[in-house]
Amino acid sequence: MSGKGYPVSDISNTMFIENIVSIKKQPLIDLHGESCQYQVIWQDDDHGKLFNTERPEGMKGFTNFARLTINPGKSNNMHTHEGIEQVYMVLKGGGTVQVGEEREEVGTGDVIFLPSDVPHGFFNTTEKQAIVMLVGTGI
Repeated sequence: MSGKGYPVSDISNTMFIENIVSIKKQPLIDLHGESCQYQVIWQDDDHGKLFNTERPEGMKGFTNFARLTINPGKSNNMHTHEGIEQVYMVLKGGGTVQVGEEREEVGTGDVIFLPSDVPHGFFNTTEKQAIVMLVGTGI
């Protein structure tokens, strides 16, 4: 069950399946630099044009869903999303998350809420690769 936008049935507003393994890792150079690799399942804002993705039908409030791979000593740079809240879930590894002026150490299993319109970034301060799932929703 892999491929771009595999619908489970023909009924709108139903389940959507995408296999992350089939999605090529790419940097979002314009916003996050070259050191963080993204596997974008979908992204509905201006940056989604880099990946030619669309939001699955039925996912009305979600703006993006991606897996980030951040190498040791690297980050996805401090950045801001206007009108988009995000959640990071650390699947593997760890580091420091900064939201505004606040910095916290995070590790495998941690879930971090990122409010809209506030600068934030994930900094891999460990010696191992960090894998983070990202979900965004418009407000």
